[in-house]
Amino acid sequence: MGKLQPDCDPNDLPPPYEQVVSGQPSLDDSLPPLAGPSTATPPIADNEVQDNDRSEITERPSTTMSPFLSQDPTALHSLISHEARIPPRPCLSVRGAHQETHPDRNDRKENRTESVVDFDFRINLTNYLVGDPDHDAGWYQLRVARDGDGQKLYRGGRCRSRTWKRNARGRRVRLPTEEDGTATENVGLVEDDAGPDLMGWCERFCQDPSPVKSFTFTRHIENFNSSIIHSTLTSHLRSLNYQGNIDISTSFSNRLFTVYSPHWINRARNNNFVYYTCLILQLWLITWPIIWLLERRYAVVGSVWLFSREVGSQHVYARNRDEAGIAEDLAPVVTQAAWERRLDGKVLTPQDMRLLRRLEREGQERGGRILVVNWDRISGWGRDQYT
Repeated sequence: MGKLQPDCDPNDLPPPYEQVVSGQPSLDDSLPPLAGPSTATPPIADNEVQDNDRSEITERPSTTMSPFLSQDPTALHSLISHEARIPPRPCLSVRGAHQETHPDRNDRKENRTESVVDFDFRINLTNYLVGDPDHDAGWYQLRVARDGDGQKLYRGGRCRSRTWKRNARGRRVRLPTEEDGTATENVGLVEDDAGPDLMGWCERFCQDPSPVKSFTFTRHIENFNSSIIHSTLTSHLRSLNYQGNIDISTSFSNRLFTVYSPHWINRARNNNFVYYTCLILQLWLITWPIIWLLERRYAVVGSVWLFSREVGSQHVYARNRDEAGIAEDLAPVVTQAAWERRLDGKVLTPQDMRLLRRLEREGQERGGRILVVNWDRISGWGRDQYT
């Protein structure tokens, strides 16, 4: 990461261009099918590929303040049951940047350093990590906290605790029955004497007389080691002689869903203008302690999606690939997208991924690398520069 030398070692230069195409190519359905993965890694089934074509990273609402959800446990139970069937949306973010130092025009003695982003894009990992509960319910679990389970969770208080304290002022809520015709399906519930099931917690939340309260539902993926994918893809990017800073991370676009009571404090805290005003004016020093004192938090329900599990004596994966297999399958897409300097942090579409795989494969067959160039993005290839 030092100053460029006039005589560089040819081995340190990027791989040669096989073909340079100006502008973005047209994407159509006439592209030939991609070569399947190696026999060492089980291929993705046709129906999974079709699902991947339809999958997108869409921003869904993560909060709601509908009044009836804080008053009617049946409505809250129905909403949580619906959210529980929605899988998590994991997304792989790939970013590369290097530093460039230039003389400051206003001060000849000082240099100005700026960060130049070489590539920045995302990949939807849903169809690599998440199993299909409609075909095999073993990939999905709904976990509900029980009284006496020993877990420190938000059970209707200001802080995490292992027990729930009954509020004497709570009113009794009549649960629906089959005779009413309004009974709802209890998804993944465990009904015994150990404590409340999902409906029981919905009833406790709606009975809570606190004006400022929240009920949070969480999603996460279990038995998944993202560091294997990150390190493998980093190695592939380094093979392009990229010497800049590489940042690869995995995030979820729908990890949390929270139901707030319709109090003016909750409305204010979810208003962007009020939120940033408090940050800029340092009012959070006053407002956040007030919210902490007033709010009663419930975070006792969550869905767990298994990336892998034990079936008999075999260790199986939700999409028939382990972390190393996923990384090798994504490597051609990631390296080609980085080589083309894909920017703006956009999610690669299925059409983009098919095209990138095709260009990578053709480049390997021809002994070079096919490049789709946006001439506005031509700059130093991931190496600190001093001028």
